[in-house]
Amino acid sequence: MFEIFTHGVTFLNLLSILAFFTTVGLFFCGIPICRQIWKRKDTSEISGAPFLMGILGGCCWMTYGYLKNDYTVMVVTSCQVVLYSSYTIFYWIMTKDKLWISLKVGAVLSMCTILILSVHFFGKKVFHPLGIICMTLNTADFAAPLAGLRVVIRRRATSTLPLPLCIANFLVSSEWFVYGLLVKDFYLITPNGIGSFLALIQLLLFVVLPRKPGQHSLLRKIFSCFKSQDECDLEDPTKEIVLDLGPDDKKITRAQRWSKKVISNVSTVAEELENVISKVGIHDQFAYKHKISNEYDTASEKTVETLDEKVEKIVSGDDILAQSEKEVKKLRNSLRATGESQRNMLRRTFSSPDFTE
Repeated sequence: MFEIFTHGVTFLNLLSILAFFTTVGLFFCGIPICRQIWKRKDTSEISGAPFLMGILGGCCWMTYGYLKNDYTVMVVTSCQVVLYSSYTIFYWIMTKDKLWISLKVGAVLSMCTILILSVHFFGKKVFHPLGIICMTLNTADFAAPLAGLRVVIRRRATSTLPLPLCIANFLVSSEWFVYGLLVKDFYLITPNGIGSFLALIQLLLFVVLPRKPGQHSLLRKIFSCFKSQDECDLEDPTKEIVLDLGPDDKKITRAQRWSKKVISNVSTVAEELENVISKVGIHDQFAYKHKISNEYDTASEKTVETLDEKVEKIVSGDDILAQSEKEVKKLRNSLRATGESQRNMLRRTFSSPDFTE
């Protein structure tokens, strides 16, 4: 990484500097967790295991970089050990169960001490075993988000996956994968290649699945946009649309077409209002009431007259002698009931208030 000041600018040096900044930026992900602990004033439901594993993994990679004389790995992992140690100290201060976290911290410190002493006494002999340990820890670190994929697949939504963290993991693992290819380091190629592949799968889930249940995915939105060009052109109302207007085949815009429709609708509504106003007098808004009532009165009077005429005909006719007395009584009762109902309706009509005065 520092060879850029002595050997000039090369792709490897630029990649080393880029990997340094992106990886150290990823290590700052512990700050939101510490903020959450500070707001709660307690560490309940928040585990300190990620901080301790960060210290252990950073110590392993730092000793690996020391044995290989790779200053880029040494500088990056030194920053990791410092940051995660500060997170662990903050966690220990805020927690109420200090005994349990103290035992965990002691176990991690003892493993780091054993690792440093083994490098000091055995030197290059522990290079490959240490590389296997570093590769295993790094692979487990990248595979940790896979535990949440079961919830994502069950809900068919990516609301539980942090998009910024997935993007950062993909960038960091891809950069270190390319760096491992350039320096021909198997222990850097394998875990970072697996990590970049897993991070790519997580990013593809954001494209295939919606962000929340019930919403449309990004892939479906793109397909629908290409499928129905009409929906994509809604934001551009000035786009020209060809309509069959006659032999001239003139072109009008969408805005002109909508304005013509609005004008025609307004004209039809105005014509209907004029027809209604012409039928009803201005000084007699309830003129239709008199018309209806007069028609109803004449009709009711006619029905009463016809009923009376029928009764008179039946009573005065010669056929009464042939009919039985029971049939005459039934006919009279039915006619009386009909006449009374008609009279009651007429009374209600005449007693209704007149609103024209």
